Amino acid sequence: MSAEGNGKDPSPPAREAVPVWAAGTETRHEELYPTLSDAQLSVIAGYGREESFEDGALLWDIGDRETDFYVVLDGELEIVARRAGQEQLIVSHGRGRYSGETVTLSGRAALVAGRAKGRLEVLALTAEALRELVAKEAGLGETIVQSFILRRMRMIAERFSSVVVVGSRFSRDTQRIRRFLTRNGMPHEFVDLETSEDVADFLGRFEISADETPIVIAEGHQLKNPSEAELAESLGFAQELDACAQYDTAVIGAGPAGLAAAVYAASEGLSVVVLEREAPGGQAGTSSKIENYLGFPTGISGQALAGRAFMQAQKFGAEVAVPSQVASLSPGSPLHEIALDDGRRIRSRSVVIASGAVYRKPPIESLERFVGSGVYYGAGYVEAQLCRGQEVAIVGGGNSAGQAAVFLSEHARKVRILVRGPGLASSMSRYLIRRIETTGNIELMTHTEIADAEGATGSDGEERLAAVVLKDNRSGETQRLDLGHVFIFIGAAPSTDFVAEGLVLDDRGFVKTGIDLTPEELQGCGWPLNRQPFLLEASIPGVFATGDVRAGSIKRVASAVGEGSVAVQFIHRVLAE
Repeated sequence: MSAEGNGKDPSPPAREAVPVWAAGTETRHEELYPTLSDAQLSVIAGYGREESFEDGALLWDIGDRETDFYVVLDGELEIVARRAGQEQLIVSHGRGRYSGETVTLSGRAALVAGRAKGRLEVLALTAEALRELVAKEAGLGETIVQSFILRRMRMIAERFSSVVVVGSRFSRDTQRIRRFLTRNGMPHEFVDLETSEDVADFLGRFEISADETPIVIAEGHQLKNPSEAELAESLGFAQELDACAQYDTAVIGAGPAGLAAAVYAASEGLSVVVLEREAPGGQAGTSSKIENYLGFPTGISGQALAGRAFMQAQKFGAEVAVPSQVASLSPGSPLHEIALDDGRRIRSRSVVIASGAVYRKPPIESLERFVGSGVYYGAGYVEAQLCRGQEVAIVGGGNSAGQAAVFLSEHARKVRILVRGPGLASSMSRYLIRRIETTGNIELMTHTEIADAEGATGSDGEERLAAVVLKDNRSGETQRLDLGHVFIFIGAAPSTDFVAEGLVLDDRGFVKTGIDLTPEELQGCGWPLNRQPFLLEASIPGVFATGDVRAGSIKRVASAVGEGSVAVQFIHRVLAE
């Protein structure tokens, strides 16, 4: 029996499907590449400077940071990408058209290059000037930002990037790397050792052996099984933080609550840094589709929502540092100090803890062996590609489990939902239950738990999930199922693993705030002020908790966004004290 659990080793097409959130740009040419009017060019001229370039001159190259924003006045500006050393023309801009995509606002490394075709005259704006333009000129700013988002979507869909990941799709490290790149919106090619027809030629060209993978190749250099921090630094999307900077507010976590706090704080003139350990969006960012979020009647994927919020925060000048793992929070007056696990230290007058929650792990030791190689705590694009034509199981009966089941049913041959109770009505929204009931390849198994898990060794020598043993919690009867993919969505554990002196948590580890803090708790932690903590303020003055990490929070995206925005109003009051 193979490690896939069904006796077969499926070979999906070498080129994967386009992520849903990045599809559809091919029909939106006018939004991707709008032509600005003479009146709009006159407005932009007030924010930039005129420059000229000769034929063939490189305005910026792949990997350059802090690239300017160029608007063509005369001539042509070619935008080119590189794949495997070969140059590829993406688009040529004439008068009224402009360069740029999402990295232009953030100052991160460029994924494409810009070159003059013939003599070229442009208006050039720095990233800071561009942010000022976008903030002040509403209509023009909307056009530019929308085109930037669509351009990054097209780059992801068409894989306009020099970044190539080489490895087995079954490898947990390959999945980890691809998940990190995908969730951070980094376009890349994937050469799968299991299915790519030209894998031998590719390995030979770069002098790589299969047992050295996973390897990330970018602009001529190779990273062997890199960490997330190494990836971000090498690919140029790690935020360079000023060690001497002092911020008005530091946000721990870039989920919906943290991004909302960043957007509102930055838009109101506060200096903001956001510290995120993995990718914008938090747990919500892994959701295939959020259908009950206000204002999106047809639903929106967590990845798309997070990407837009991330862009919005940068538009107002917030610095977002990914990956940044917080090790400790040291209270102070007037400055709190946040230590990161890489030794960097951040100082800020206020702090918003928006680190969210993670799914709890079931107490099944045999199951934990396969985390990343058959057992997953999220169902995103990378996981869906692994499950094509396979049978999968989902453990949990909440909305996240329901969304995952509907999403995976579009890729998997069969989806089984395992719940301990008699059904879904008490824990899942009715619209999801109806969707599950009408989807032919989803089966609900009630009163069912996983009792054990079995593995098998793949061709790469790595052990992967091959089967699970299910138990009926009423009768005690068991059955064995051959399947290689289990997705777990049971309960929430707070992400408060960093050390914070004086931070009061409830008995489950969530941060207590506001009126939930008792006089005895405040006295015990040494609360120094005459006033009581503000709404959402924790037991440390000037430190707030929002979203899933807060004790008593409503586990909904909308409430997390609301809490993030509300916290900013109290931050202003703290800063005025």
